[in-house]
Amino acid sequence: MAKAGAAAGATGMASTAATGSAAPTAAPTASARDAADKVTFDKRGCQALLRKHPALEGRVAATVESQLAHGLFKSKFATAERWEGQPVWECRVNEASAGSVRAAFSVRDGEATVIYLSPTLQKRAFTAELDRFLRRRP
Repeated sequence: MAKAGAAAGATGMASTAATGSAAPTAAPTASARDAADKVTFDKRGCQALLRKHPALEGRVAATVESQLAHGLFKSKFATAERWEGQPVWECRVNEASAGSVRAAFSVRDGEATVIYLSPTLQKRAFTAELDRFLRRRP
């Protein structure tokens, strides 16, 4: 009987979600706001691409926040170089207006800083670009 009761409870929740209440539409807005609070952008490395594709900022923030929430499962180390003493991670971000881009970011105390954005998708070429960028910084 306990299993039947649990199944009925799960069914009840599913039917509530299917009715289209206001809660499902409010959740993405809240998570997008949280992502913006936990993800910042380094102006030097991101400004050029963000100026061309303004919608990319929200998508990158949401993707990086998702990576943080799920243990960086689709992120890899971008380079052996460090940024402010922290390792640099990278992941691919898909956005309709800009296509696919790679984002390099660093994580400190649960907050990420996107260091560099590039339309270069090949890992070796992206790493070379990022290394040049990190060596040029003051």
